[in-house]
Amino acid sequence: MYMEPEKIICKNGKEYKMTSIGPNNAVEYLDLMYQVSSDTHFMTRYGDEVKRDEAGVEAEKARLKRLADDERQAMISVFDGDKIIGNVAVYSSGAIHRKMAHRCSMGIGIRKEYRGLGLGNILVNRAIEFAKESGYELMELGVLSDNEPARSLYEKMGFTEWGRLPDAFRLDCGKSIDEITMYKKL
Repeated sequence: MYMEPEKIICKNGKEYKMTSIGPNNAVEYLDLMYQVSSDTHFMTRYGDEVKRDEAGVEAEKARLKRLADDERQAMISVFDGDKIIGNVAVYSSGAIHRKMAHRCSMGIGIRKEYRGLGLGNILVNRAIEFAKESGYELMELGVLSDNEPARSLYEKMGFTEWGRLPDAFRLDCGKSIDEITMYKKL
């Protein structure tokens, strides 16, 4: 999906650019994922699992191209200059199967130093708008049970908890954390 760049203003009064990304943004996107995954355990992988070598960049370019070429999926990022500071992805839950073509899932990541500026609100709202425009009727997501800020945001945006998988994530320290699954009718 291609989205025309648009300017957004955050709580700090600063203006940023929000736009869709594609293969040319692979390095910047992997940098975002590396930092966010290194700064918090709330992501599905650790920072050292983000492959930023040549093979990893090429794989990410291919993945971003597939997403950019699909009108029903999106990678939307917020930039501070040339640096991606936040991203939201909307993925089809089963577009190749008619029974699930009405469902999509969402994932979000924001750099630590940009949290608290309202980017989460802006990105989730844009993801919901995109999903509705794309004909989805149901949006799903997963969130770790100890991620109170994200859970609060999702609830404020109308998501409802529908399940919990105990011990879904096991941290390197041995601690286990439940994953909460949430949905929103669009």
